[in-house]
Amino acid sequence: MDFGKVIEPLTWDNLPPEFISSVIAMLAIIILSIVIYFKVKKYDPLEKPHGFIHIVEIIVDFADKQVMDLMGPVFKNYGGYIITLGLYILFGFFIGMIGIPNFMQSNSSWYLEPIPNPFTNLAMPLSIALVTFFLTHFTAIKYKKWKYFERYIEPMPLFLPINLITMWSSVLSLTLRLFGNALAGYCIITLIYVGLGTALPPDGSLTGLALTPLLAPFAHLYFDLFDGLIQLAVFAMLTMINISNEYVSAEDLANEKMEHEKHKELKEKRRLEKKLLKDKKRMEEKI
Repeated sequence: MDFGKVIEPLTWDNLPPEFISSVIAMLAIIILSIVIYFKVKKYDPLEKPHGFIHIVEIIVDFADKQVMDLMGPVFKNYGGYIITLGLYILFGFFIGMIGIPNFMQSNSSWYLEPIPNPFTNLAMPLSIALVTFFLTHFTAIKYKKWKYFERYIEPMPLFLPINLITMWSSVLSLTLRLFGNALAGYCIITLIYVGLGTALPPDGSLTGLALTPLLAPFAHLYFDLFDGLIQLAVFAMLTMINISNEYVSAEDLANEKMEHEKHKELKEKRRLEKKLLKDKKRMEEKI
């Protein structure tokens, strides 16, 4: 067996095109952030907001409100992460819609082919799902301390292997939902472009060329723009809910500890009562 063909060295030209579109989306976010930074620096807070800064202010206020409503005041600084996550998903779908030619990989088989939506490659939705996963468990460890590890042996230590497997269910849910919707939209749009040009007799190519410009824009608007907004909302909302569910206040932890101590005392009291009853029966038998 020639292992050189099985494990090929990773070069720029054999990277998947979805990685390129992901990099473009991240670069767009970085450039947008720099523009906003310099715009805000020159912005006078006493003036009435207008133009680009006004739109940015509306988006930031909306994100902060959603974070406060779904996560609570403890997570008020998560608005920036939610906006970045949302922009990454939105830009990813938008890149798939406009079809930028892949001129960056000159020696690859997809040179000058339209760059697809990054989320049609399973690795891209998995990467942001893992970020949410680690943030969720970091939050749990931060607030629950050592009690965090009790979830893996509940209701009994025998369930440890099952609990270790089910802890990844949220990652699979977030990943496959985003990946499935992006891939389904990509396949349907591809069928519109390819199918209309070849499947309509007798002169299918001419008929397809006439129908494609009429149907393709509506397909792009639905599967790239509208579906992208839906996936943005769902992914961001599930991220906020998963992270906020791990928060436990100091007061709740203290109450939980008190309940645990009371339960422990009650259990010990019952044990002593049973012991006294046994001792009493032994004494009566001896008499």
